[in-house]
Amino acid sequence: MKKLAIVLVILGVLLAIALAAGWWLDRAARGLAEAEASKRILEVLPNTGKAVVTIDGFPFLVNVLLSGEVERLHVELSDVRQAGVAVESISLVVDDIRIDRDLLINEQKLVVVGIDRAQLVGRVTGEAVSKVVGESVVFEGSVARVVVQGFRLDAKLEVSKRRVSVNLSSSDIPAELTDRYLGKPLVFALPGADVLPCDPGLSVVDSRLELRCSVTELPASVKQALGQR
Repeated sequence: MKKLAIVLVILGVLLAIALAAGWWLDRAARGLAEAEASKRILEVLPNTGKAVVTIDGFPFLVNVLLSGEVERLHVELSDVRQAGVAVESISLVVDDIRIDRDLLINEQKLVVVGIDRAQLVGRVTGEAVSKVVGESVVFEGSVARVVVQGFRLDAKLEVSKRRVSVNLSSSDIPAELTDRYLGKPLVFALPGADVLPCDPGLSVVDSRLELRCSVTELPASVKQALGQR
């Protein structure tokens, strides 16, 4: 019985070592792929402050080896200053990603060959909009307002063909400002399709303008960075 107990202890130790080594290898491979993808996105989008790629799914290597698929991919971009209004952050969540497993294993390159869908959420500050339209636009809680000569005027937001209109209600505009603002929306362009490949839904959330949409193809910049074919 003592010998059996010793054998079981040894087997338990070896199993623990094997699991630890497997976990370490899995984490290392995932980390290399994430770092490489983040680096390549910044090369494609040089006017972006920061890019962070995170891969979900464990065990990562087993899933890649068996199916060539990754459960979920997160891409977080900060301080995106492309054409159009500057964007504080863009969050991209990609589900059911098919990848080139040979390149990932051999060269630690995350190359996407297909996706199921991607959810994209961008956040824009009132300061960024104000800089473009030349008027003071503020987002307070869930409300958009334009501040003119001490008046805080509620505004409605509409998007069409990648341009957002900030419209003031005729009932809210003081008489002395009617000629200047009635029927004359403030307009700004959204970022290019390389980072925002859709006409998004608009809402004001937590004092930011939120741009939200769902797509079945990655934005052009992310596609280029991840080598999607």
